Amino acid sequence: MNDLVAVVTGGTRGIGLAIAEALARRGAAVGVTYSQDDRSAEDARRRLAPLLAAGRRLTVLKGDAGDPAVTAAHHREVVRELGAPAVLVNNAGIMPQAAFEALTVADWDRTIRVNLSSAFYWCREVVPGMKRLGFGRIVNISSIAARGGGVIGPHYAASKAGMLGLTRYGARELGPAGITINAIAPAFIEDAGPFTEFDAGQKEALAAKTALGRIGRAADVVRAFEYLLDSPFVTGVCLDVNGGAFMI
Repeated sequence: MNDLVAVVTGGTRGIGLAIAEALARRGAAVGVTYSQDDRSAEDARRRLAPLLAAGRRLTVLKGDAGDPAVTAAHHREVVRELGAPAVLVNNAGIMPQAAFEALTVADWDRTIRVNLSSAFYWCREVVPGMKRLGFGRIVNISSIAARGGGVIGPHYAASKAGMLGLTRYGARELGPAGITINAIAPAFIEDAGPFTEFDAGQKEALAAKTALGRIGRAADVVRAFEYLLDSPFVTGVCLDVNGGAFMI
C-alpha cells in the first residue's frame, strides 16, 4: 500500500470518508472528491491528514462527479499531485426521494448521471494507468435497492442496479490486465446518508428489518472493502452488507 494511490469519490463523509480513512491508515496516498459541502470537506481533511504515512499526500477535489470534464480534470490533478491511481472507489451518489408519478425527468437524469455515469467516467480515466501498473482495484458502492428496489424511487434503484452491470462487465474485460472490479451493496448504515438524521424510533424500525436485529455502521462496509482490496482472486462480485435484510 505504501506505493499505491487511491481515489474515493464522495469521500468527505459517511461511507466514503470511512473508506478513505482506512486507505490512509494502510499507507496509501488518497484523493477524495465531493460536490458542494465545503464544511464536510474541511472536516475530512482534518481527519485524514493525521492518518497519512510519512511522505504520503492527500488531495481534496470539489466538483460534479457526473460531469465528464470535471472527472477528467480531477484525474489529471490526482496524477499530478499523487501519482496514477491504482485503487478507485466509486461512492459518489445522491438519493432524492420520489415515486414514479412525482419523479421529474431532471431528477431522473441527474441521479443516473451522478450515481452511475460518474462511475464509468472515473473508470475510463483510471483504467489506462492501472493497465500500465498491471494492478488495479475498483470497488463500486451500490445498494440493497439494486436488487430489492428500495424506497427512494425508480431512479435510485436503476442507478444502483446499473453499477452491478458495470461491475460484472468490467471484471470480465479488465481481469487479464490484473484489475479486479467488485461492488458492495450496503443497507441501513446509521452513520451514513439519510440515516444520520433518523431518530431512535426510526432506527429501531430499521433494525427490525434485519436478521441481526441492529443496523450497520460505516465500519461494516469498510471491512467488506478491505477484503476486496486484499483479494486478487475475487472479481465481479457484489458483497451485501445489510445485516441479513434480504431474509426478513
